[in-house]
Amino acid sequence: MKNAPLQPPDSHYLSAAEGWLDLDNCQEALAELSSIRAIYQGNFDVLQMRWQVYSRLKDWEECLRISDVMIEVNPDAPQGWINHGNALFYLRRFQEAFDLLLPVLKKFPSDEAIPYNLACYKCQQGDIREAQQWLQRAFKVGDKKRMKSLALNDPDLKPLWEKGPQLK
Repeated sequence: MKNAPLQPPDSHYLSAAEGWLDLDNCQEALAELSSIRAIYQGNFDVLQMRWQVYSRLKDWEECLRISDVMIEVNPDAPQGWINHGNALFYLRRFQEAFDLLLPVLKKFPSDEAIPYNLACYKCQQGDIREAQQWLQRAFKVGDKKRMKSLALNDPDLKPLWEKGPQLK
């Protein structure tokens, strides 16, 4: 049942949780998620929504735990790996995040979020040159205009902006 599509009423609880999160009400979102039957608590979409709620709460330890389950449930989906790397990143475990996501790039070479996140990790470690290389790779894989706009507004890449005009 972990990867089976949700059916009503569980799909409605998931939608309601998304709505509450859009309204920035994490407690109501969690209440809706807890209404989902136990057999569906390990559903990838339910886990993703739970991860989003806890990331909004900045509970990175819980995000780490949830993303671990996401990887276990569906190792072929890049989002679990990306979420896990981001949880490590926000716990300031930059090298661990990088080491986790780097080999995943081979599995998902067309996912722009992976090189983008690797750029963020390296940037926060102070390795601006490598961060630039990863960001350029993200531009090649994804929509360059959209990725550039994202990068220019990302505080995790601020050290990169300060080092040169390559993004500006």
